[in-house]
Formats: sequence, structure tokens, C-alpha cells
Amino acid sequence: MRIWFNHWFSTAYHIINLMKGEGDIIIGSSSNPNSVVGLACDEWYTEPELPEEEYVSFCLDFCQRHNVNVFVPRRGMGVIAENARLFETKGVKLLMDTDPQMLDTLRNKEKAYKWFESFAPEYVPLRFEVRSLEDFRQAYKAITAEYERACFKFAADEGAVSFRVIDNFMSDAGGLYKAPGMKISYENAQAILSDYDFSKPLLMMPYLTGVEVSADCLYKEGGSIIIPRYKSQGRIYTVKYEDEIVSFCEEFLKRSGLKMPCNVQFKYHEGKPYLLEVNTRMSGGVQLSCLAADVNIPRLALERLMGNEPEITVDRRERRVSYIESPVIVGEREFAGATI
Repeated sequence: MRIWFNHWFSTAYHIINLMKGEGDIIIGSSSNPNSVVGLACDEWYTEPELPEEEYVSFCLDFCQRHNVNVFVPRRGMGVIAENARLFETKGVKLLMDTDPQMLDTLRNKEKAYKWFESFAPEYVPLRFEVRSLEDFRQAYKAITAEYERACFKFAADEGAVSFRVIDNFMSDAGGLYKAPGMKISYENAQAILSDYDFSKPLLMMPYLTGVEVSADCLYKEGGSIIIPRYKSQGRIYTVKYEDEIVSFCEEFLKRSGLKMPCNVQFKYHEGKPYLLEVNTRMSGGVQLSCLAADVNIPRLALERLMGNEPEITVDRRERRVSYIESPVIVGEREFAGATI
């Protein structure tokens, strides 16, 4: 079987090694020719930078030229889902959910929160959709009347690229004693947004101060695979199966109709979990969950796609899991036809 991963983040190295079975050929591509993901692939190609409207044609052509049987998209997931039938007609199976309406809802955080409010309002945090500088000021005032800090990001974002915490220590010498991270002062935020046209609205909400939870999920009739990882300290995660997190994820999977792997993120505040977002793909840390629960989510997803539903048992013991970084050499691969 020839399986293509396009433009995945670096930890897809582990996803590929978990998924790959005997006889499988993994094809990888990225606009970064030195991506470490290429070390896990049998074939590696450098992708051109293309506008979204041209990307589906590129993917269809790539699948045909490289005899792809299964496509595991990350880049362009939205437009690929909208054109899923074109891939089917080429004999290419997509390892992703392809309901455009549900994907659009989950991709936009404001739409997602409104949908979650219909059945689990207690998990939805206070938030404001910001479409102007005045909206931003009013939202900040309302949030800081009840909470210590506010934060914001684009309503449609991936990987927290636009995420910022408003921290006024950043505007004076106090900032020297605090790691800047993704922090910005209120005054600097206003100055930046005064030049922004708000063509992409922002979502502003309280900065929640508790532990983060990342739940790796795969729907299964009779009881889904749901593996919640609680961020401890440093690189340590605690995998444990708290009823409120597991029950919420189970209900979400049933209502959404998602059948491929996804990741649900929460953050606690004053002992209560709040939903942050849902990613309709495997997470960057799914390999940690797989190790802790002794279950192979990437391979199970591939087996389902091919019409198989193997029996599995999840090890539900509470366990701590971590990871280490190992040096690797990149940039010296000799794949045939390495540039598209």
C-alpha cells in the first residue's frame, strides 16, 4: 500500500512509524525539504507553495503520478474534504473525515462553541467575537472585570499561531522577570490592531490558569478510544481517565459523526474543565497516548479505512509518559525525484 503524508509537523515521524505495516510504502512531502518527517518515509518530495484554490489539483495529480492508495492530509484539509469525491473517483482513500459542514464548524472556534453550547454549555468558556478595535476594547473590559487576564487569537487558527496573552507586565521592567512567550501588553495589542482590518475576526476569552488536557480520540461503536493526557511539568504528561473528560469526548464523537482520529483540547480553571478546541486530525502527541494506553491509533485508523475493525483493548491504567529529543542528520537523503 502506498500512503502519502503531506506537509505534516515534525512529530508525524512517530505517526508514520506507528502506522506503517509490512509492505507499506510511505510517501512524504513538504515545502520544507529538510523536514525530519522525511526520515520516516520511503519517498520524499518538496512541495511547491501554492494558493489554496490550486492545491486540490496538485494533490490529485500527485496521487496519480505516484500511485497513491491512501492520502493522509494535513495541509489543505478543508478544500480536500470539499473535493473528496474527486479523490474517490481516482481510487484514492482519504484518511480524514470529509463532512464539509462539520469540519467548517470545528475549524472556526466561534461556530464550534455555538454548536457545543447546544448540548454541553457548561464546557464552553466565556468568549467574545471581535470584529473591530472597539469590540476588542469592550471585550477586554468585560473579561478583566471577572478574570485576571485575557487572551485572543483568530477565530480560525491552527497550532496557536495567532494566540496571545494580554499581560501588562510586558509594558514595564516587570517583563524582564517573566518569560515573554506569546504575551503582549494591552497597549501594544491596541496599537497593532489599530492597523488591522479584522477581515479574519478574533476570538477573545479569559486566560484560563489550570492544567491543559489533550484527549486523543478514535470513535468506536460500543466505546470509543479516548486517551486524555494531562500536562504535568516540563515534558511529563499524566494519562488518566477522568469521567467528565471521557464522557464529554464520547458524546462529542457520537454527535459529530467523526470516524477518523481527532484531538480534543481542554484547560481547567478553578477546578473546572473548559473546551479549547477540536483538531480533526491526529495530534502532535498522539504517540505519547498510544504508548501509555498500549494502543496504535494511526494503524487502527488505517485498518478502518481499509474495511477492517480489529478488536483492541485499551490499557486504562493511570500512567505518566514523557519524551526525549534525539539528534538526527537531515538534508542528506537520496530519494529519487526528490523535487516535484
